[in-house]
Amino acid sequence: MIESAMIDSGGHANSTSTIVTEVLDFDRTVGEMVQFADKNPGTLLIITADHETGGVSIPQGNREKGEVELAFHSDDHTGILVPIFAYGPHSDDFMGIYENNEVFEKVLGLVKKYHSK
Repeated sequence: MIESAMIDSGGHANSTSTIVTEVLDFDRTVGEMVQFADKNPGTLLIITADHETGGVSIPQGNREKGEVELAFHSDDHTGILVPIFAYGPHSDDFMGIYENNEVFEKVLGLVKKYHSK
């Protein structure tokens, strides 16, 4: 399990630089995890968040210049949906929209399935 807790802190502080820096670091980490999964068959990666913080939106940007503008609508946790990405065996079990606590039940179901073998 890897957590990038500073993304949350950046949302509470409405700090664009913290969020961008932490998301880029997290993206590099996910890249390493994908490489690990590719070398280790049977590895399932699950990437998600327990909540959104800051009510972040992207009102505009410039792809050619590599610029993006972030707007904050809160300095607290929000009810905005968070994505879930999965890679590897059983990744299709994590498609759709559901409460984030259901991720636990899905993982537990897989553990029980393979532990009983």
